[in-house]
Amino acid sequence: MAKPEVLLRVEADLARGHVRSAIQRLGSLLADHPQDLEVRARLADVCRRAGDVPEAGRWGFLTEDAEPHEIAAFARKNRSATDRLSLLRLHGEDPRGLGPLAGPRYADLAARAAAETRLPAVRAPAHDARPPVHRTERAPVAPAPSPGWSLGDLLTALAVFGPVTVVVCVVIYKLVALVFASPYP
Repeated sequence: MAKPEVLLRVEADLARGHVRSAIQRLGSLLADHPQDLEVRARLADVCRRAGDVPEAGRWGFLTEDAEPHEIAAFARKNRSATDRLSLLRLHGEDPRGLGPLAGPRYADLAARAAAETRLPAVRAPAHDARPPVHRTERAPVAPAPSPGWSLGDLLTALAVFGPVTVVVCVVIYKLVALVFASPYP
């Protein structure tokens, strides 16, 4: 769908009070046009209307009209610079034409993310370190064998077939079981 048509639908959603629908439409449009600062600014504005300050900071981060308290809320919600950089959804794009405020803001965030991804040097364990605890796994428990007829089964059979039929069937069952359980042919 073309950008002007999506923006018209967003306006219609907002006129009906469907803020979440407008946010979803703008998010889809931004996925197609990740460097479109107009879409980012519009999405930040809709999040601001919805009262979602961290998301307004997220989407307004690359725009010139981002409020400092929104950017701070975005940073508080997502402490890692690497996470914040990935949440901007530029995905390897080279951000050009961001403007005099957003360009340095993006460069600073990218530098912080690069610093976070550097692994610290591995330290040797101390001499007084305790040996690791080896945990054992429990063996699986076999299910208990079925005891045969339960009291509920017998009561159901009595209700359905009557006591005489049930007694006759139980006697026949026991005789058959006795014959087949015999060690002699």
